[in-house]
Amino acid sequence: MQPTRDTSGTVEVDGEIYHWDLRRQPRPTGRTWQGLALTLRLDGFKREAIVQFPPPLLPNGRVDTNKQLVNLDYVRNAVAAAIEAGWEPTSRGRHVEFDVDAEGR
Repeated sequence: MQPTRDTSGTVEVDGEIYHWDLRRQPRPTGRTWQGLALTLRLDGFKREAIVQFPPPLLPNGRVDTNKQLVNLDYVRNAVAAAIEAGWEPTSRGRHVEFDVDAEGR
């Protein structure tokens, strides 16, 4: 699937609709970089999961500072990985944070 320039949308995982929102683009934090972060939420519920992807690298090993596009296949993978790691989207409580790999796993 092609990456999208949208900053929010929905994906379907196992017959359920999940809303995603772009929380932040990759950014420097001191001497390190934080990657792209998305907020995930099951349709009709408020419990959120925040998934953070690693910062994208250029072939020379430097961090790619260009605006990143969101790949919907990777968002689906991230939803599945968050659920597998223990996120219960129908429960109540604070948001939970997960780090995923570049493909959302």
